[in-house]
Amino acid sequence: MEFPMTAMAAVISAAASIIAWHFNCRKRSAPLNWPVVGMMPALLWNIHNIYDYASKLVVHNGGTFKFRGPWMTRDLFELVTSNPANLEYILKKDFSNFPSGPHLKEAFFDMFGDGLFTADDELWKRQRKAVGMALASATFRDRNSFLLHKMVQEKLLPALQLATENRTDIDLQDILLRFNFDNICMNVLGRDPGCLGDENLPTKDSFARAFDEAIESCTYRLMVPSLIWKFMRFLNVGFEKKLGKALAIIGEFTAEMVEGRIKQIEAEGGSKGDILSNFIEMETDEGRSPSLKLLQELILSIFLAGRDTTAISLSWFFWLVSMHPNVERKIVSEISQILKSKLLENNINEMGLFDIKDLRGMNYLQAALSDSMRLFPSVPVIYREAAKQNILPDGTHVRKGSKLLCFIYATGHMESLWGKDALEFVPERWINEVGLCVKEWDCKFPVFNAGPRACLGRDIAYVSMKFMAANILARYQLKLCSAHPVKPKFGLTLTMKHGLRVTLDSRKNIV
Repeated sequence: MEFPMTAMAAVISAAASIIAWHFNCRKRSAPLNWPVVGMMPALLWNIHNIYDYASKLVVHNGGTFKFRGPWMTRDLFELVTSNPANLEYILKKDFSNFPSGPHLKEAFFDMFGDGLFTADDELWKRQRKAVGMALASATFRDRNSFLLHKMVQEKLLPALQLATENRTDIDLQDILLRFNFDNICMNVLGRDPGCLGDENLPTKDSFARAFDEAIESCTYRLMVPSLIWKFMRFLNVGFEKKLGKALAIIGEFTAEMVEGRIKQIEAEGGSKGDILSNFIEMETDEGRSPSLKLLQELILSIFLAGRDTTAISLSWFFWLVSMHPNVERKIVSEISQILKSKLLENNINEMGLFDIKDLRGMNYLQAALSDSMRLFPSVPVIYREAAKQNILPDGTHVRKGSKLLCFIYATGHMESLWGKDALEFVPERWINEVGLCVKEWDCKFPVFNAGPRACLGRDIAYVSMKFMAANILARYQLKLCSAHPVKPKFGLTLTMKHGLRVTLDSRKNIV
């Protein structure tokens, strides 16, 4: 009996050693680096709360953390950093050495192809130039302002009013995503797909659902070795099967929309201020004839940038405001003062909406939106690959081909940058001594990216969010449904996993 007892003791001793090692690693804020599978078990174990888990991990390790993936694979990210100096170096100073890279493009190619989101080098420059010229033009800005007024009046507010009158709860995130999808289609293509219609819960959203499912599936490709997801694609199983179905819907929708817009452009003779026609015009002037496929890929990239980011940011904003009555009171007070001034000047427009110029005086509202995006950036990570060996400002060595995650979510949660109340919603941190909302260094507040790939629509996004938030809060008080869980969903964007279910009460005596 001596041998079995010795063997059992060895097993118990080994198990105890593993457990002790595990807890020792946890005390050092580092996940267990298992043989063969690396740190992947810890990542999967915490996938339900991945952003907060990873944020604490990165922050506790000085702002940069080296992730050890499974043995014999280099498909997964290897370095995670939230350090602003590193972000500035990667996104701005040594931008050419840190492209999006072939791995990201491979994972998302079936959806975005050579579109702006995945393109690098010359093709990326051409598309960005066209979009930048469109967004900077007075024609586009006037058109965007007109459409925003019109669609808030005719689509968004009626949907909210119907829910108020019927005393029904709504998923506000879903409403905002639908609204933004219609709005971005009008701005990009000049056509309204009717995702948010006259009825309470319109059903014309098959493309929007397919878009979300495709983004989710492609994001999973970044989390597993390429051989695995390619084999799944070959077998047509799991998230690859879902992706295939979603791409079929996306392809049919975008082809119809783009072909229809091209026929309109040809019939009307030239650009009408939307992004697609501006891009076609620029390419034609430079002697190129953009393919239907490239045009579809470009608008999908713009959908990603314009639809999700604003709607998601507003969803987190409204949730935070509903949880902080003191912030809501200050926003409503600011809105009320502007409305009183407009009444005194007899400057209330026929639609009863704020004008774009009114938004300039809403400093506290802008501060609240900024602090909300700091805590919950709509794009929580930026993916990059190193084209050559390098050393980051904090001394971290980066080898050629390394996959890096610029962890924007963690940057907004760092006490070293934002103080002891870094995890709290405090709009006042953005207000200076004369009451104006200040701008922060884009690598301390990188929610709109930074450097050459910085968001071209930052100013337009702020205008849209302020306009929508002000017109909603002037009319309604939002209350979160009891016991409704609010948590981020794992993915490319920081969508609320269960949506944002709220009830609405009409706001009285705003002026």
